Amino acid sequence: MLAEEIITQEEYCEIVEANNIEIKELVEKKTDLLTAMASEKTVDNIELLKQELLQFLNFDELTPEILHRLINRIEVKADGAPIIHYRFSAPKIK
Repeated sequence: MLAEEIITQEEYCEIVEANNIEIKELVEKKTDLLTAMASEKTVDNIELLKQELLQFLNFDELTPEILHRLINRIEVKADGAPIIHYRFSAPKIK
């Protein structure tokens, strides 16, 4: 439209500025939505872990299946101290 002289240079600059402001706002909104989605996914993962742990709370005997679902590996140091590597990690606090 500017090249065809339908709008003036000033009008063109105003439109470009308005578009840039809108793009900036949309990018910020996108970032907020992605952060919210990541947070919801974390909450969902915690809820799934909670449900799985609740199943194990009512057991009378520690079975190999339960052990393998909760623990990735166990290392024993030279002094006999165990290091347990769980299959889940504690949520990161920001």
